[in-house]
Amino acid sequence: SILSETRLRTQLNINRFNRSAGQAVRIPNLTLRDVNADSREDLVVRTEEKLEVFLAGRTPGRYFPLTPDFLLDIAAIEENLGQFDIDNLDFSNLTGVLALTHEEILEDIDGDGIDDLLLREGGKVSIFTGQADGVNTAQARQILRSGGNVLSTFLYDENGDGLKDLWLWRVESISVGDIFVWLALSGSIAIEAFIYPNNGERFDRRPARKVTVDLKFPSVLRLANAYQTLNNEAETLQADGVTRTASARLDSPDEDNDLLVLMNDQIRILLNSIEPAREDSFLGALNYSRNRDNYEIDIRDIINSASRSGNPYRDLIDSRVATDEIALPQKVVDGDLIAARLNDDERDDIIVFTHFDASQIQGLLLLSQ
Repeated sequence: SILSETRLRTQLNINRFNRSAGQAVRIPNLTLRDVNADSREDLVVRTEEKLEVFLAGRTPGRYFPLTPDFLLDIAAIEENLGQFDIDNLDFSNLTGVLALTHEEILEDIDGDGIDDLLLREGGKVSIFTGQADGVNTAQARQILRSGGNVLSTFLYDENGDGLKDLWLWRVESISVGDIFVWLALSGSIAIEAFIYPNNGERFDRRPARKVTVDLKFPSVLRLANAYQTLNNEAETLQADGVTRTASARLDSPDEDNDLLVLMNDQIRILLNSIEPAREDSFLGALNYSRNRDNYEIDIRDIINSASRSGNPYRDLIDSRVATDEIALPQKVVDGDLIAARLNDDERDDIIVFTHFDASQIQGLLLLSQ
């Protein structure tokens, strides 16, 4: 369902009084994919209140039924977990509020091709069996419980046996005292992943491996100063009309080696000019390996190497003649562009953002032919 609500916004400024009225429309997250392995695209609908699955081809005269074949009441889950209460907050373990979080993952766990449901409620993980007619939520196939502050879960085949294993991430306790220390001094937070192997029917009761990531960061004051510096630099670049670029597949559907350049109110196209981007590997930012259990992320190094002042393709743009140029019919202010496949011709289309502010986004859509 699509929900809408009327909003009235009033702004009181020194020199003028402004009031505006409008209507907000909330469109749920819609995904088409084969959930029950019948070679038909099913509809998965996710909102803040519920998760619904509409199975295709099971209702005479309709591709999708009017009511979902499977529904998970997320609002009821949140009600059972409880709400954040500052009066009952444990200041010695601020990350304890993670006990109020939840996750819902629809993926094939047992290898039969039908999506099962993984439901995490705080530190409790429940597995429900997927069937041809939906997910059986009456009885969990398995329940795992974890102590500590559970941050997140996901499924990934860690041991290479073709079955997705359970990764359960926990974060250490953080107190108010820690935060006060971090205002002036650098610190670190340990994040741990416990890996539960999948034996086909269920996950092992105990993790077979633990991966530790040590997240190091400078003081809060230095982080604030670094953010302000980067923000000022970004504003200066926007005022100077910084060149925006994007890679695309324009003349060949298999090679992401074309360069799109947005500059001077036009799009320049440089075909076959760049190396295709490498696909990110699993936990690529960590250089993950099955033979290594301890990793480190240093925010200080990331800040020191961060720079918005240059474009990696600047020399290429200046030295190479464009294959084609498209003049835009309007002036570009703080613009950007992306490439995406929209019309099923196996080539990228171009979305150009020419202007945006708090009330609207303006742009153009260029479809491939």
